[in-house]
Amino acid sequence: MKKSALLLATVIMSASILPAHAKGDRPAPPSFEELDINGDGELSKDELKGPLLDGFDKFDTDGNGTLSKSELPERPKHKR
Repeated sequence: MKKSALLLATVIMSASILPAHAKGDRPAPPSFEELDINGDGELSKDELKGPLLDGFDKFDTDGNGTLSKSELPERPKHKR
């Protein structure tokens, strides 16, 4: 009986978690303006993290050490 109750509780908890992941619900990526902490219209390495920081040198096509809006890769589509 206890095993059945534990199994049922596990299934219910799993079912409540899975739909969010199955749909791919994620928050929208931050906008350029949100990333541009100092408001200078350019993104420096200090203002970035994750994939943008990892690919910084590839994205910095003019080699000036900052990223402009035109140098950023296209943002992933946000599913609602």
